[in-house]
Amino acid sequence: MQEKEFEKMVDNILIFYPLLYRKIKSSINEEKCLKYGKSDGYYQILGILVHLGPLPISEIGRHIHISKPNMTSLIDKLVEDSCVKRSRSNKDRRVVNVEITENGKKFLFEARKVVEGNIKENLSSLNEEELETLNESLQNIKKLALKINSKG
Repeated sequence: MQEKEFEKMVDNILIFYPLLYRKIKSSINEEKCLKYGKSDGYYQILGILVHLGPLPISEIGRHIHISKPNMTSLIDKLVEDSCVKRSRSNKDRRVVNVEITENGKKFLFEARKVVEGNIKENLSSLNEEELETLNESLQNIKKLALKINSKG
């Protein structure tokens, strides 16, 4: 790839994430989401646990790039809300795993439905062809992003 094209690609990458994040974040109707008004980390932890199963706090933190001290306070809130529980590892009793509860799964499912509805509402300005293009583009970005080697 030529240097100029590579620079354009880097620009697109640097613009893509904040732009998409801002668009999605602004699509969340605050009135509808008041009862879901938790931090991004709260949802990210639940999402990681749904997909990967019980994990030590440090491992969850590595996946979502949150320091262990900040993770502890987030986990405490999730435990307080009965969304996760702590349990000792069967392999190493010194290790404490965090596991999503049925209440946590229900909370995540309900919050996702609200976000889906808001995103659907925002995407209503796109026609069928544009929606298909967006979906294909996102699938390609996901597939390629999963192939990228990252340090951390």
